[in-house]
Parts: sequence; C-alpha cells; structure tokens
Amino acid sequence: MDTPGKSKPTADPLPESRQAPALSDEAIAKARELIGVWLRRDVHTQAIYEPVSLHDIRRWAQYSVGDDNPLWSDTEYAKRTMWGVNIAPPTFLYTIDTGIVAPGLPGIQWIFAGGQWEHYKPVKAGDTITASARLIRIEERQGRAAPRFVNQVGEVLFNNLAGEPVSRYESQIFRIPRRRSGEQGLRYADQQEEKPKQESATRYSRKEIEEIAAAYANEYRRGNDTLYWEDVKVGEELPVVLKGPLTLVDIVGFYSGRRTVYNVLKLAFLERQRHPNNVYYSPSTGVPMHPAAGHFDVEIAREIGMPGAYDQGWQRMNWAGHLITNWAGDRGFVTRIGGRINKPNLVGDLTRMQGTVIDKRREDGVALVELEWSGTNQRGEKNCNGTATVRLATRNIGSAT
Repeated sequence: MDTPGKSKPTADPLPESRQAPALSDEAIAKARELIGVWLRRDVHTQAIYEPVSLHDIRRWAQYSVGDDNPLWSDTEYAKRTMWGVNIAPPTFLYTIDTGIVAPGLPGIQWIFAGGQWEHYKPVKAGDTITASARLIRIEERQGRAAPRFVNQVGEVLFNNLAGEPVSRYESQIFRIPRRRSGEQGLRYADQQEEKPKQESATRYSRKEIEEIAAAYANEYRRGNDTLYWEDVKVGEELPVVLKGPLTLVDIVGFYSGRRTVYNVLKLAFLERQRHPNNVYYSPSTGVPMHPAAGHFDVEIAREIGMPGAYDQGWQRMNWAGHLITNWAGDRGFVTRIGGRINKPNLVGDLTRMQGTVIDKRREDGVALVELEWSGTNQRGEKNCNGTATVRLATRNIGSAT
C-alpha cells in the first residue's frame, strides 16, 4: 500500500530511445537555449556554503590528488610559511563545484575534455566559497575519437563571502551518444581487444614496480626552499611526478576526497526520480546506476565507447597541479592552470607528468613564469597536456604575495 504524500518510486527503466538517444539537431538547438542562463547547482548545495576546513583540504590533496605536501595538511608547518595558514592546492575548487556545466541533451553521455582555471587569491582554511555556473557556448565537432559530438563550454565563478572573486573556471565537456543510440560514439573501445577483467595491456615486472616505488619515495618537492624568478631559466624542465599504475582504489580515492559526490542507495533512487534521464540501466542486470559508474564498471565503460574502467579526466588536472606546486615551492602561486585530455587513462596505466618553462616576464610589477605540462603513459602516448602561469618571489620587487 502506498504511503499518502509520498511519491511512488518506479523500477521500470526508460524506453531504450530515452536511455541512449541520438544526438539530434533538435536536441542541440534546445540545449543552445540554455546559453547564458545561470544554473541551479542543486547537488549537495549545502556544502558550498560551509567553511572550508583543514580536513577538506587535506582529504582533497591526499586522496584526490595523491599529494602529501604539508602546506596542504600540516597546521604547524603552514604557520611558518608566508601564508600563515594552510592553503589549498590549485585544483581544490573542483570540490566546491565540479565544473561540469552540461545542461540539456538528456541521455547523451558527457566526457570531461579539459578546463582552465584562473586564480586571483588562494583558498585558505576557514574560507567560505560560493559558486555560480552558466553555459557560455556550444560547439558541434567531428574528430577521430567520435565522428559527431558536441562540446559544451561552461563558466563557473567562485567568490568568497565578501563577494570578492577568488577564481574563474572554464570547462569543456564533450557530449557523445552511447552505443545503443545507433550512432557511432567514442571509438576507443574498437581500437583495443576486449579485456573485461584487465583493461590495460601492460603487465609490470617486479623490477618495474620497484622502480616506480623508488620514484615515489624520492619525489622532489621544493617546499620552503624559495624559488626566485631571477633563477628560473627558459627551457628548464620540472622534476617528473609519476601517477599510477592506476587502480580502482585510486579512482575511489579521487571520489572520496571530494566534498561533493554522487548520491547512493535510497538517495540515488530519489535523485533518479527527479532526473530520470541521468541514469544508465545495465543490459545484463537491469540495475539503474549513475552514468559515471563507467569509471568502475567495464560493461558501462564499453557502452560509452571506452576500452575499460578509466579515470575521471580532471584527476589529471590535479596531477598537473601537483607537478607544478612541487617545483614552485611554498611561495609560488599558480595564477592559471589549464589543459585538455587527449586519451583515456585506463586502470593499469602509468602516467608520467612532466613540464617545461617556456617563458618568464614581469607584468604590472609581478614576476611570472609560463609553463607547458603534459602526461605520457607507459605506451608513450600523451594522454593530457596544457599550460600554466606561476607567480614567483623576486629578489628585486618583493614576494609573490
């Protein structure tokens, strides 16, 4: 018997045409109507208005990034720095708002393609940050990975409680039809053999694992040894940071480090009632789940065109931040960091993050360094790349503050 006043949950899946619709001109036109509209960010909104705690910063740095820099996690250490308090890594605001601005196009899979951060001031423990987001353009594209898809470009503005701008983020989210739509979606799954139990084709020897462990143990971090702008040379290479071999635990850790994440159990079913198109029904089990489950589930991964379970692309944006802050040290401040995702990063893949100084300049009395960064997997494939700007201390015109 139904309880009065309660909505009745449905166990019936949506029709196939709504589970995996085609990417129609009409759907794209309807999505374009949302350009410029400030969106309701209603997933765990309460977390946005709570002060950022040291625990929030530490959890993001250690679990989502894999970065044990004490500037992010140790109160006594941070007191001795120029900041006087723990600050957050340059991609921390992903945990206030995911940066995923992809309204409309229900049932069309979204894939993180890249993003660009502009930072005006650091996020410190105790800050309260709010976020507002809107779609700013839609681009129809064709490419090798997918014959026809849409790139939704979004803008997220982050402010503190005083109304001061803290950061601006511009996102790129690809919308690509799933296989059951009848359209050609992502082609990655067709480019490798089906490996339902082990997605990566690489098997590591004991010696290789020992070498990776040694690289982690000896990872360079400048810390409180100040890097001065005058000492930086164009062409200088940043010390390499390794990430991987990627495991499902690493992917789960990325989720667990966030302040906001997907609903589970009862809350997941209630969310599906509110957003019935934001769901994936497993063909083999009939179980409804969030489309992001492809990061763990090989069946879903292959349905959206991936060869197997894979990371969330913005994990690699985090890794770029780790690479750069290790090199820049405690007094360096990342004013801009952005990049794009070139290939999937599969379970079992090892990514080598590297960077190079490409320019240095003074701008309005501020000493800046321009960097290029990239990630390359064990097969020699570049799976991400981008650029960054870092504000450094200078012996002539003061510090990086």
